[in-house]
Amino acid sequence: MTAPRPLDGMLVLDLTMMIAGPLAGTICADLGADVIKVEPPSGDGSRAYFSADPTVRFNSMTAAFNRGKRSLAIDLTDPDDHALFLRIAAEADVVIEAFRPGVAAKLGITYDEIRAVNDDIVYVSISGFGQHGPDAGRPGFDTAIQGESGLMVITGEPDGLPQRVGTQIVDASTGITAAQAICAALLNRERHGCGDRIECSLLATAIALQTHNYTEYLTVDVPLTRAGAHPVFTTPSGTYATSDGLILFSANTPKHWSALTRALGDPELIDNPKHADQAGRSGDRAFLLERVQQILRTRTTAEWVERFRAAGIVYGEVRDYPAVVASPQFAAEQLALEVERDGVVTHTVRTPARYSSFTPAPTAGAPALGADTAAIRAEYPA
Repeated sequence: MTAPRPLDGMLVLDLTMMIAGPLAGTICADLGADVIKVEPPSGDGSRAYFSADPTVRFNSMTAAFNRGKRSLAIDLTDPDDHALFLRIAAEADVVIEAFRPGVAAKLGITYDEIRAVNDDIVYVSISGFGQHGPDAGRPGFDTAIQGESGLMVITGEPDGLPQRVGTQIVDASTGITAAQAICAALLNRERHGCGDRIECSLLATAIALQTHNYTEYLTVDVPLTRAGAHPVFTTPSGTYATSDGLILFSANTPKHWSALTRALGDPELIDNPKHADQAGRSGDRAFLLERVQQILRTRTTAEWVERFRAAGIVYGEVRDYPAVVASPQFAAEQLALEVERDGVVTHTVRTPARYSSFTPAPTAGAPALGADTAAIRAEYPA
């Protein structure tokens, strides 16, 4: 018998597009919810995205963030379709929308309008810049938010241009934040009998991802800048070239610094009182970065991995995707996930949390646009 899942029996209406909202919906599906993806007849905008390789016709964005859902394609400006949506919303537990502020009002699906038919609804609004203030009406995608949140200005080489993180980290983090907020609101409703309206913005998420840095700035007025491959807080930690690749390490505690110097085998570094604490190492930053780099170039990555592992140093190889997928740890963590719908198999990765009391719901692949419209209309007749 399958163990019950936290959101078994719950209905989630996901009106969102692209990444943040759809990922929140996917997490709800993993936790057992029936998630209906409500799309306009033209479909989620992500359906127009295809592989970066023009010879490959694969829509990884839709496949990655919409598995386990049913697709309902309706026109919310049509009175009959609008009435259908409200009939479904009256029985739903969660509504997730990611329209720019004001659009939900034009469509007649605001929190107050949904609450009028479903008093304890959990209603989630996801936006780029939030629901208030001068930027509330602006569209906001991941890269723009990386720029406006300060994330780009601390990413890249000191003498180069600010760089975006190489994946949609703000979108994905906002989706995870929204899913966490949904679960909290559902628990609150269970305990205290009230629904909620939740607001999540990409900007707030991006700033929260930099809480350490913002605490530094807001408390002692020290803004961070780009430090490239070597963090400013933990000299000489960072990424270095070996004789055949790249390796990174973190050695900011006295214990780890001592272990590192012995693994490197340089008499000038071992037990040098000048470098006994982080302040001393930061004050001798240029020398240490150059010295450590010279030493690390003398051996292969594999040799340094063995030395660092034996010494108990926090280290990491710099791997590409093929190397990550081929690694024994990728298999041990059971990160690969295979889903199928209508004979189409998609290979993706699971959401990160694992549970001992239940397993995430088995999910089908992402639905085709409107694939479940007829069935859902039949479930909620006028």
